[in-house]
Amino acid sequence: MTTDPSKRTRAHLPPWVWGGNPKRLLEESDFHVSKDRRGGYFVRTKEDYLHRSPDLVELRTIVTPDGPGPRWDILEHITERAPHPSIADIQELIQHRRHTTQDQRRPVDFFNDYMLLLHSSPVHELAEHSKSFLEDLGAQALSDDSTEHSFPHAGLHLVQSKPALLHRLKLASVLLRVEQDPRLQHEGAQSLRKLSSSEQGVFMSSAQLYDGVLTLDAYLAPLMAAGSPAIWGVHIARSFGCLVFDLGQFTPGTETEAAELLHLVSLPGTTRPPKLEALSPPAPDGAIRWWTARLNELFGVLSDLSPFVDDQEVYQPTKQLEAILTVEQIFRRTASLLVAHRDLNARRALMFTVLDSLEGLRGIDLLTMCTLRHAKKVLEQLETSIPPSAQEVLLPAARRAVSALEKMQGGFFIRSQLGAEDIILHRGDGTAESMTPEKAVAHYLKVLRDATHGHGTNKANAKARTAALLAHHTGDVPHDLGPLAYLYLLDMLADPHRLRRILHNGRK
Repeated sequence: MTTDPSKRTRAHLPPWVWGGNPKRLLEESDFHVSKDRRGGYFVRTKEDYLHRSPDLVELRTIVTPDGPGPRWDILEHITERAPHPSIADIQELIQHRRHTTQDQRRPVDFFNDYMLLLHSSPVHELAEHSKSFLEDLGAQALSDDSTEHSFPHAGLHLVQSKPALLHRLKLASVLLRVEQDPRLQHEGAQSLRKLSSSEQGVFMSSAQLYDGVLTLDAYLAPLMAAGSPAIWGVHIARSFGCLVFDLGQFTPGTETEAAELLHLVSLPGTTRPPKLEALSPPAPDGAIRWWTARLNELFGVLSDLSPFVDDQEVYQPTKQLEAILTVEQIFRRTASLLVAHRDLNARRALMFTVLDSLEGLRGIDLLTMCTLRHAKKVLEQLETSIPPSAQEVLLPAARRAVSALEKMQGGFFIRSQLGAEDIILHRGDGTAESMTPEKAVAHYLKVLRDATHGHGTNKANAKARTAALLAHHTGDVPHDLGPLAYLYLLDMLADPHRLRRILHNGRK
């Protein structure tokens, strides 16, 4: 098979990288590599070269309610990627908690104890503790006087990032460090040996800003919070990846009263109790499978070098690192807004910052994303592309967000009092502007987004419109609007190939 030159990327690596074998590093990253006459390399992903899907994120099913027998051997054959701390202190803490709070234990205490245990246990004990967790979970009663069990359909999955993905993403940090450090440029391997013996983390450029890729916990968090204010599963991060326990159903994730002392600080939150929908047995497994498959494709784009080149098709590590950091930030902040059930202001601010970050990655501006027609179209596309069983977990929050966007139209009270169809915004110079409710909501939300830096504007052409919008709307922003950002995260996940085109076309 001949390589299509148009899809090759030129990369220049220091000759001392990977023990003096930079080509081997690229091959370990699952790249197809050939030498460049200029001393560099032509690089192409193996998946592109062989016309197959990326192999960067792995999902391994251990227990499913309707599947084959449990695969405990999967846990018995995994290895840690980093040294693990002693479990002794954690076990003592768990025993102390169980002894002292036996009469006042809440569901969260049960989960917390097991999550601490599973996070700290040696690998050879994971199968045993995981089995105990599922057995105890299945034995939980719905209430003190009930014989019906709460979680009869619970399951367990293991999600891991492949070594090739970690090698690919680390390449940007390595080359940026070299670019900024004359010692490595001029002394090469000799300087590297000195740095390795005297400093920790030689190639740690921005590493803590994308460390979620190591265990994938940051990228699974929005999935686990998709049912907010309910939960449908929990995930435990280890150095080898994430254990994902699905409960087989939605269960309340909040308490009606303060659950901890900080909750006594008065903050505006939701004003209505959550409605928990029933899940079919295949739903959790379907959601996990769709999400991890989409992550695999997403990382196939972010870890490829070809979208991050200049006009000469030469790899630019800064561009790749910026894209990686932006995407991880989107995932982390989306998870934060989903769990910010008690804090309307935090959820709204996070929604705007996620939408801002998504503008460049979706090629759509904030006004369009806040337009009801566009939001409905995106939701309809997701309902077509996401399997029905997975939709039960993934789409309720997105549907509520679209409904909340539509509900905001009712906040234009002057229009309602006048019995008018459109909103008439009167400017200070005596002229007026007519807006449909859909368009007015989008512009009103942009006013609120701009107000994250303080209300008011110095732009002369925007002052009159801003004042008129503030006058016309009551300011009631539904709590369920926050997951609008989650809707567009799902949309980015559903079509990573569009992201590739946008990243590639955005090169300078």
